[in-house]
Amino acid sequence: MIQSRRLAESNRTKRRGRPRRSDPRTVVESADTYHGWLRQYWPKIGHRLLAANSVEEINQAIQQEAPDVSTSLVPLSPLMLTILRERRFPQVRSDAQIRFLADSMGGQGLVTARRSREICSRERKEVVRHVILRQEFYVECSCGYKGPALDGACRYCGTTELSPDLVSKQDHSGV
Repeated sequence: MIQSRRLAESNRTKRRGRPRRSDPRTVVESADTYHGWLRQYWPKIGHRLLAANSVEEINQAIQQEAPDVSTSLVPLSPLMLTILRERRFPQVRSDAQIRFLADSMGGQGLVTARRSREICSRERKEVVRHVILRQEFYVECSCGYKGPALDGACRYCGTTELSPDLVSKQDHSGV
């Protein structure tokens, strides 16, 4: 009886499968950062990256055309070369190329490029919970509704959850 209870407790704390190598939110945040950088510098370095045949060529392109972000991107140049040479890499549309490259680099080599893209797509598909941004007689909700409250809740989505900013204001004011 005691052993079965211990097993039940240990099963609750341990997760099945392989342990995570990286946090999914971190992968998406870094992919979004890379997307912003690549979008900004793609007109200058895009053609050079696509034509690169070695890591050194990628390093030169980044250091010459994007010196502001070179310290962050140069360590990932071997990964970038493998991503650019993938069979599924988009060949025509620059927006698709930027998104593919950024999402693949989001894992920063801790997970494979394909797994990084899968994590990004799964995390972006999650439904965003709406929270109340301002609470008075009128509410302003993250779903876009602004108007009179219905029992302290949003009339459109029905949420009563307060935003973290509003919660901290109430905590500090002692309400």
